[in-house]
Amino acid sequence: MFAVGPPDYQASRAHGIPAELTSMPIEVVTEYAEMNVLAIDGAPQFGSNSVHFDSSCELLWVGNQGGHITSYYGPTMQKYTSFQVHPHNPVLEILSHGERVLALTKDTLKCSLKRGVPIYTFKDDSLQDTQCMTLRREKHLLLGGKNTSLIDLDLNTGSISRSIPLAPHEGTAIFRTTSRFLCCGGFNGKIMLRDPDSLKITHTLDAHSGTISDFDANGHTVITCGFSRRPGSGSSGAQHLSLDRFVKMYDLRMMRALSPIQCAIQPSFLRFLATYTRRMLVVSQSGQFLLIEDNAAVTPNTPIYQANLPGTSIVNLDVSPSVQAIGFGDSGGYMHLWSASGNPTFNNFPKDPEFAALTDHVDPININDDMIPLSMVPLPYYNEPLFSDWPVELCIPVSRRPPPIDPDLIRSMKVVHGIGYAPNPGNRRRNQVPYKLKDMSVRDSKGKKAAVPDSPLGRDEQPHLYMVPKKYRKVIFKYSKLGEEENEMIQHYNKTNFAGLEPNIPNAYCNCMLQVLYFIEPLRCGLQSHHNLAKEFDLAEELGFLFHMQDSARSGVLQASNFLRAFRTIPEATALGLLKNASKPEQIASGGTNANLGQLIQNWNRFILQQLHTETVPFVESPSVTSEVDPFDSSDANERNNLEKEPVGSLKHSLIEKLFGTEMGISNLFRSGRTSERKSVQFLFNLSYPPLREPAEYVPFSTVLKNSICSQIHTKSWDQETETYQPMVQTKTPISLPDILSLSCALFREEDTQFWKTQTELFEKKKEGHANKPGKKNNQERSGNDLAPSNSISSSDAWNVFAEREGLDFSYEKANTSGWVPHRLDMSIDSNGQLTVRSDTDCLNEEQEDSEGDVRKASYELFATVAHIDDARTGGNLVAHINVGKKYHQRKEGVTHTQWYLFNDIQICAIDKEEAVDFDLKWKVPCILYYVRSDINKRHKFEVDFPLTSDILLPTPSISKGGLRRHLSTSVEPRSPASAMTFTTLSEEEIPSKEGVLVALDAEFVTLNAEEAELHSDGTRSTIKPSHLLLARVTVVRGEGPLEGEPFIDDYIATQEQVVDYLTKFSGIKPGDLDVSISSKHLATLKLTYCKLRYLIQCGCVIVGHGLNKDFKVINIHVPENQIRDTVHLYHMPRKRFVSLRFLAWYFLDEKIQNDMHDSIEDARTALKLYKKYQELTEGKEKLREFQQVTLKKLYDDGRRLEWKVPEGDAS
Repeated sequence: MFAVGPPDYQASRAHGIPAELTSMPIEVVTEYAEMNVLAIDGAPQFGSNSVHFDSSCELLWVGNQGGHITSYYGPTMQKYTSFQVHPHNPVLEILSHGERVLALTKDTLKCSLKRGVPIYTFKDDSLQDTQCMTLRREKHLLLGGKNTSLIDLDLNTGSISRSIPLAPHEGTAIFRTTSRFLCCGGFNGKIMLRDPDSLKITHTLDAHSGTISDFDANGHTVITCGFSRRPGSGSSGAQHLSLDRFVKMYDLRMMRALSPIQCAIQPSFLRFLATYTRRMLVVSQSGQFLLIEDNAAVTPNTPIYQANLPGTSIVNLDVSPSVQAIGFGDSGGYMHLWSASGNPTFNNFPKDPEFAALTDHVDPININDDMIPLSMVPLPYYNEPLFSDWPVELCIPVSRRPPPIDPDLIRSMKVVHGIGYAPNPGNRRRNQVPYKLKDMSVRDSKGKKAAVPDSPLGRDEQPHLYMVPKKYRKVIFKYSKLGEEENEMIQHYNKTNFAGLEPNIPNAYCNCMLQVLYFIEPLRCGLQSHHNLAKEFDLAEELGFLFHMQDSARSGVLQASNFLRAFRTIPEATALGLLKNASKPEQIASGGTNANLGQLIQNWNRFILQQLHTETVPFVESPSVTSEVDPFDSSDANERNNLEKEPVGSLKHSLIEKLFGTEMGISNLFRSGRTSERKSVQFLFNLSYPPLREPAEYVPFSTVLKNSICSQIHTKSWDQETETYQPMVQTKTPISLPDILSLSCALFREEDTQFWKTQTELFEKKKEGHANKPGKKNNQERSGNDLAPSNSISSSDAWNVFAEREGLDFSYEKANTSGWVPHRLDMSIDSNGQLTVRSDTDCLNEEQEDSEGDVRKASYELFATVAHIDDARTGGNLVAHINVGKKYHQRKEGVTHTQWYLFNDIQICAIDKEEAVDFDLKWKVPCILYYVRSDINKRHKFEVDFPLTSDILLPTPSISKGGLRRHLSTSVEPRSPASAMTFTTLSEEEIPSKEGVLVALDAEFVTLNAEEAELHSDGTRSTIKPSHLLLARVTVVRGEGPLEGEPFIDDYIATQEQVVDYLTKFSGIKPGDLDVSISSKHLATLKLTYCKLRYLIQCGCVIVGHGLNKDFKVINIHVPENQIRDTVHLYHMPRKRFVSLRFLAWYFLDEKIQNDMHDSIEDARTALKLYKKYQELTEGKEKLREFQQVTLKKLYDDGRRLEWKVPEGDAS
């Protein structure tokens, strides 16, 4: 059932419907239904003349024929503003622009605020009979009509910027805009297409022989309705105007008319409904309207809607930007609101209009009651000064002090001719200083401003759903019809030069940790230099390949598909429950229950460190590293959260051991008194928290960390002397300090979470109390200067003292000790083996002692934090805060400075360092902390040794077993592997030794997971997740030399994963071709083929192909732009469709390819020939100009004529 109008609206009185008929409920069986009808201001004397939905607020503007406009708020049509814009002339058109509203009459343009306050009125002698207007470039307005010129008005100054003279037949009745043209509907039935910049007429469409009633444009399509001239009756032979009963359509790309659409009603008004499909709204003056597709015919089943008009006709209409509401204005002064939803919104992201402030109600006072204080009597307004006013001579104005300059900017500043230049970190608005009182807004217990929904959509929802800021929320990826990312969306979420990682891949929850590992400089360099071709699935090498892509990419989005593919094949990952079910992303494959992302990412961190350690250990004959305990068991009894291995003695250490390894001494004391000692290496530590006490006591983070490293547990172990399990006490003490300290927060129990929350609150109170103590301020600042001199603020600044005394809060003046988690740690081990841990927050702890005799010291800076965002709407996500170092900024931006960034899959933005340790446990739970030694750059080398050599291009046997069995089963002598190959390997002379060697590439794919799409009730279709493609075949042919066109790589990629669709018609891959046990093809591993391509790219080879962007994306490899020659772009005109390889081969080479199915060797050779043909056609400036202006134009003309299909037979 559908309720029509608000409860207090009497629809029966407005339309004259009997009351007994309105008591029956109306069942709505169509998509749109009438929601509200009301009489506008001035009705029925003045009918409505213009209708406009506001572009930002939930307002509907209506202008009548008496020069009056009114706005209504929301679907209930509550009156918002109403004011006069002209004494008597009708309001022809209304436009909203920011906080302003523009109202047009035939000789006046009135600009007002949406509250009705006038700003300016524009009049000019050239405005004689103005009919329409449209916004141009945000700050300019075009005015058209029967005037002698087209007027370009500057909205900021309210003056004419330029005037374009018009011929008598070039008058404009209606404006519509597209990305390419400014469409002007004339009074003579023609549509003039003007250039948006020069405003010159480039094309003219003869739409109707009479005049235009209405038209609209969307994309490359224009639809029109209007009048045609028909012969009249009588001997005079006069012609009369008759309304056409069909809608005309035009294609702006080819500038030709399409098939018209016949309508069952008389079309007088047209609008496109800009959803995922191009639906159109066709309306007649009698109130009937249709909703049809632009390529569909009107059938008897097409529903016809009828607006309830009390003897009037439709004058104007408008569609809301959200396409959820349609507004009709009739000649009787009634406004009709139709909607497809019970609670529609006019805008997708509405902004609340400014409402009048409500006056406070004053309680009545009994004048005879002597006990009422005089302070309750409200004071009236006075014209003379009050006695409480301060005299002017006692009021000294003080200007606002500018904020202090960030020390990081001073360090990265370059002085040129006395002027300093530094990169803008982007964390503060330009020329604006935050200034707010602490008690001016409602704040929660932590002093933060309370979360308030931004739009009316969230007012009825639960408040906790809006705790998560937008930049922390899970990004919902939107795809186009082709299933590719929208570039505008990517640029909106990532304005940095660092690449994001796509989240819509199975097990992509680890994207945040991949970013953390990438920004560890020695780890990045070490993994990029790692190579092990003997192992097919090597996570260390796959990480090196991913890091190389991140180094080469400039912003954008990358896929970690090859790494995640190798990750899925590791048996330990499956056994530990680290794999997610691809069909149910919210579930783990092993358990089938909802996954705790926080616990999952901590387990993943333990796993990846152990796996990388195993894979980067230098090869020795006898194994020297053993794992005594299960490192992934979270039980406290055996301390199995800590990764351990036996000491390696004098053997070479792995890369992970050099960076993360902490040598630990383990002492076991049995109940019998026997002791045993040994050494091990630990890669990470779990934070263990003491039990809560009453009353709560403040425990510094350094104390928790020390107790977590120097642990002592009571457990049972096997005693070799008694040959029984005996109780024992196990004590761990560190012997060395790591270069990177990896900490798991382990907030899995409610007691631990409450402890963290309590310590954060106690820290805030302790910090405030310490700052207010007399004589402590200088000591605090001196301690802060000793620990972090770059962020301290001098106490001699009188303005800061004044701001603190007055309770002012400046966002740029945050103390160095901003959270319980410190930004800096100092660790040392004395000669007795005792560990001492200090932090930059320990200056608040009065009981602090200095340790003497330290033999090993290390200072650590907070490098990264990983947090779990607990959002009930999206199921949660993981984010990382990373302090990106100077080398990365120098490589990406050419400047040397450090900056904290938030990495949320594809969304990357700069943040303050305090935000990295600010954890609101209601929605932001800490998971992993990484601390890095301050001198790590001096302890490791930062050089990447390219691990591949030309040996990678040597011939390798096929890993297929099926082909070998067929050879052995024949009676003749088995053929050599080379004779079965479809390619000829490179000779020593052909191996690339210089840059610019030409090769051609083509790749074929199969589908692992089908595309997931959603079909909406309005017929629109949106892609939720694109199809998951897998590389199946790669072919590389020679581009020069005596064997030009001969392939030297033709590998079928073996896979054990289940293939949903082999795409045989388009890929040439048949079932069984990729199966190692039965395939007769030359099978190779993905890593081997990937390494071959990586070597060719590293050598500077120029790669030719057709549609290489998709090939490189699925291969998961990055190729510099100067090494790509893509024929799909070489034979392409701007803003035109891309031409297929088959059509180009027939058109330019007179060859027919891909007759039955695709073959990668044939496609690569054809692309190479097309590139050679392109070089021939564009040799010299004259030929290049002829190719661009003549050859390509003829190609597209012939293609449209043939509908881009290769003719059958020998026709050319």
